[in-house]
Amino acid sequence: MKALRSLRGQLVLVFALVFGTVTLLAGTYQYRQVGRVLRQSDDQRLRSRALALLEQVETYPQPVVALPGHDEHLRVLVETTGQAPRELFHSPGFVAPPAAGGEYAGLRTVLVARSQTSESGQPQRVRLWLGHSGAAVAADLGRVRSGLGWALVGSLALAALLAGALGRQALRPLRRISQQAQRIGAAPGSERLPEPATGDEVQELAHTLNQMLDRLQAGAELQDNFLAAAAHELRTPLAVALTGLAVTRQAPDLPARLGPALDAQADELQRLGRLVDDFLTVSRLRANALPLAHQPLALDELVLSLADRLLPRFRAAGRRLDLTVDEHVATYIVVGDADKLTTVLLNLLENALRHAPPATAVQVHLGREPATGWLYTEVSNAIQQSLGDLARLTTAYYQADVLSSGAGLGLWLSNRIAELHGAPLALREAAGHFSVRLRLPPA
Repeated sequence: MKALRSLRGQLVLVFALVFGTVTLLAGTYQYRQVGRVLRQSDDQRLRSRALALLEQVETYPQPVVALPGHDEHLRVLVETTGQAPRELFHSPGFVAPPAAGGEYAGLRTVLVARSQTSESGQPQRVRLWLGHSGAAVAADLGRVRSGLGWALVGSLALAALLAGALGRQALRPLRRISQQAQRIGAAPGSERLPEPATGDEVQELAHTLNQMLDRLQAGAELQDNFLAAAAHELRTPLAVALTGLAVTRQAPDLPARLGPALDAQADELQRLGRLVDDFLTVSRLRANALPLAHQPLALDELVLSLADRLLPRFRAAGRRLDLTVDEHVATYIVVGDADKLTTVLLNLLENALRHAPPATAVQVHLGREPATGWLYTEVSNAIQQSLGDLARLTTAYYQADVLSSGAGLGLWLSNRIAELHGAPLALREAAGHFSVRLRLPPA
């Protein structure tokens, strides 16, 4: 009897150790995933708040800076070519945050910037640092740790009581939860973790995580709805402003010295209009409500027209735009949405123009893939350093250069639209050049 009890004790000990180890590893993985999601969400909210404050900064005729909110720390710096940097505002103790954002004096900080033209016509950049405490994220992570800790204690108690077969039975819900969590992590959506009707900590953990996923999805939907509503409301005033500038520009008594300033304002309004259109497209893509009007169109003519439209900007930036068309291809007729494909090609060309080194050429090539027979347009440009993991370039709001203009949506939008047309964008880096290929099936 004593030996039996000793053997039973050893089996319970070994099983509890194994089961506890597995549960601990699964909890650690889930905790890291949750921590990553919470930090990314906090960073996105902080960056959105910083961009909103940056839009309210004015440097002329009088400096205007929106005051930070509670638990926020702000610094605004204006850099004008040929002049010493001028600080418009900084919160007490928030004098020298990191040049690219990050941790500073116990705060989570981000840096956003805006390029503009000063009242004297000199290039000017407004840089804004915004920081806030990471206590809220730490508190959320503490609650997650507490929940995972109680789940681990309950799992060990269950393993000690049931052992053997009952222990393996208790592991099955955890396996399903882990597998489902991996699928959800790979493709976020409305799918949720299975909640086993066991009445123990496993069910409580799954229910808690599902509630958290519901809150995260509700926050993402709220953000998408806000983007769609804001973009829709901004389109009309932007169109009115552009029309007013055009009418003013054509006035016969307009002083010649005001022409460049009005042109610069028109360019900024057009850039803002494209950004608003991108935000509206983002909300439609995430809601799977982006309509496509498929019709036959000539891909080569579309590329030529866009190249002609952007050629003055390339010349002004000191970069060549080289276009090569494979003459062995009989026709470049494809079936697609002309407006959406225009958005893709404009994003690719403007991205190459923005990131290509000065005095280099941006190359556009049209041809046909021998293996698939699909037609393609490839845009390539030289790069000064490796871009690393190219998969990150097609994620929303990612920017390889955080100081560059734009919202980090161009390649993400282009890739999603390309997927709706049959194939994702093909990104490649080789021999100091970066290329993006849009592939389309022939008509």
